[in-house]
Amino acid sequence: MPGFMNGVVTHQEADLGLLRDAGIGWVREGVPYPFADHIGGKLTPGYVRARAAIKRYADGGIGVMASALQPGSALREPDASGNLVLTWHNRCPAWYGELGTEEFLRHLEATAEWLGNDLRGLVRAWQIGNELDHPQFAGSMNPRQACNFILRGARGVKRADPSAIVGHNMAGCDKAYFFYAYLFGPEHLHLMDYCGIDGYYGSWAPGSPEDWAGRVRELHDLTGAPVVLNEWGFGSSGGVMSDEERHSGVSVCQSRKWPYTWGKGHTPEGQAEFITRAFAALTAVRHSMLGQFYFRWADQKTCWQCGQPGCPAETAWGLVDLEGAPKPSYRAFRDAARSFVH
Repeated sequence: MPGFMNGVVTHQEADLGLLRDAGIGWVREGVPYPFADHIGGKLTPGYVRARAAIKRYADGGIGVMASALQPGSALREPDASGNLVLTWHNRCPAWYGELGTEEFLRHLEATAEWLGNDLRGLVRAWQIGNELDHPQFAGSMNPRQACNFILRGARGVKRADPSAIVGHNMAGCDKAYFFYAYLFGPEHLHLMDYCGIDGYYGSWAPGSPEDWAGRVRELHDLTGAPVVLNEWGFGSSGGVMSDEERHSGVSVCQSRKWPYTWGKGHTPEGQAEFITRAFAALTAVRHSMLGQFYFRWADQKTCWQCGQPGCPAETAWGLVDLEGAPKPSYRAFRDAARSFVH
């Protein structure tokens, strides 16, 4: 096992000097499917770019967790009346076959093995899929199919690189408890090196930064595995829904408001304080953790879910702003994480 993975989610080029100054030794980087037509065929441009980015980090002494083999995601697109509704977009090559079938899983496992070989020495940790307990990312797969998706990907990576650290990041939905039982059963423990969790207290879910300590304790007790916070954070913009709006089910993209908030609210100062308090709370369970990856490194111009500029759902999570300048959250992260890791 590596030392504690103190990281951020990047998905774009991050300044190596700023990473080091903040005590950040790891990044989580997205890896798209490498082949357009068959395994061993011509590499996709997206994979070539991702591999170059990973090599840049590795050459700079930054550890890399690869987030790979995501089946797809549902984006918020306008219907005939202008309401933003979730619409599934498949990311898997069509020649894999139907999502979740044995034909599909054979191609997935073979691709994972190829990736493990190609990125061996550059990628030390893996996240197979993304939040597959959540229907926005699982698509048509039921929980059992999604677990098999994760395990076949893990098996392929481990066959190529037995030293790789492999796991998955649950979104923490009710279905997640099926995943914990299935993935961390005795027959699969050789494939799952960590229990991953994503969560956004005070934003997508009610709660406070202090809730992270209890969550880590619960998951470690439940699975017996070290816990990784694959995603956590607090956005620095956006209003707050009224009770009526929240109960109506209106999306953040539609309303430009969060269903929940905390402390000083979704402001740069509130974001910084959330980070400080979260690290303080996690100190009590540090021995049960393998790592954390703050979401995310930089603010974004547009929301990946709806494509709108300034939508708080996905644009203001960064430690640095759109120009790459540190926000109050960067300084809070730097000061809190340095003492937490050491």
